[in-house]
Amino acid sequence: MERLVLTVCATGFLYSASMSGALAEITVTDDQGRTEVIYDVGILHPMPGAQITYDYCSACHSEMIIAQQGQTRDGWDDILVWMVEDMGMNEIVGEDRDLILDYLAEYYNPDRPYSPLN
Repeated sequence: MERLVLTVCATGFLYSASMSGALAEITVTDDQGRTEVIYDVGILHPMPGAQITYDYCSACHSEMIIAQQGQTRDGWDDILVWMVEDMGMNEIVGEDRDLILDYLAEYYNPDRPYSPLN
C-alpha cells in the first residue's frame, strides 16, 4: 500500500512524500479516558494530542524543539502567537489549537516530565 502525505509548513509551502507500507499504529488512552490512534509522533510522549501536535509542528521543525521546552499552557500559546506574528506560520485555530495546547501543557509543562534530557 502506498500513501501520499501532504504537509503544509508554516509559510504555507506544501510538502509531499510517498510512503510505502503500513504505518505502525497504536491506541493510547490518557487518565481522563480520552483515546486516540496515533501513527508517528517521533519522540513525543504517545498520548492523546500527540499526533495532531506532531503533524502540525514537525512540518517545520523537529519535535525535539517541543520536547526540550517546559511551558505553561499560556506560555505555549504565546509561542504559537509568536510563530504566527514573527515567523509567518499559518494560525492554528479552533479545536486543533485547543488539542495541541492541552497536550503541550500536560506533557511539556515547566516540570518537563517527558523531556528527552531527563
